[in-house]
Amino acid sequence: MQRNLLFSLMIWLLEVILVASFVSDRWTREIQATEDRMLIAYFGVEKESEIRHTAKHWFDQLFVQTGMRESVYRYFIPTERERQMSKGFEEVGRDDLFPFIQSRLDVLWDTVYQMIKRFVMACAWLPFLAVVILPFAIDGLIRRKVSQTNFDYPSPMAHRYSIYVMMGALYLLLMGLTLPFPVPPQSMPIGIFIVAWAMNTLLANTQKRV
Repeated sequence: MQRNLLFSLMIWLLEVILVASFVSDRWTREIQATEDRMLIAYFGVEKESEIRHTAKHWFDQLFVQTGMRESVYRYFIPTERERQMSKGFEEVGRDDLFPFIQSRLDVLWDTVYQMIKRFVMACAWLPFLAVVILPFAIDGLIRRKVSQTNFDYPSPMAHRYSIYVMMGALYLLLMGLTLPFPVPPQSMPIGIFIVAWAMNTLLANTQKRV
């Protein structure tokens, strides 16, 4: 399980690297604009504004006010003063290499901001998560209790694959934080329903204990 988790995290990090390496900064801005329109259409202007301001506040606190974003830019891109101090190398990469690096860093930070915004949007569904998960979990426990009173046997296959479905749905939701295309807000409740159904099956098919 730990090896699979590590492998999944490596794939997610690889996705982030590929997005930062190959996706254009114009495309990331179009993704943000499209998702903003989706949020307004689904949640309304007020809720979209709340999500956007919360995401910006978190991003500023984590990366801007700490100086992390500025430090990353300065690490890869020399300042004008540093250029003048490098005799003979003042113009190296000025019009090709460093503009390209800056565009990749812009995409990286736009991706980080969009990831935070999608996470904030996911948090907006937490009350819905409790409302959905609770009845599915209770139903699964009741079904398991009923099966203990008769000759029904839990299905090891259903138990095993329900775990796979839950882990897969949660992993897809994690991957959705950094996908390089617009993610509709309806994806979160769909994922919640899948996890709730899998949890219901998992609980109902948990091995009986004497």
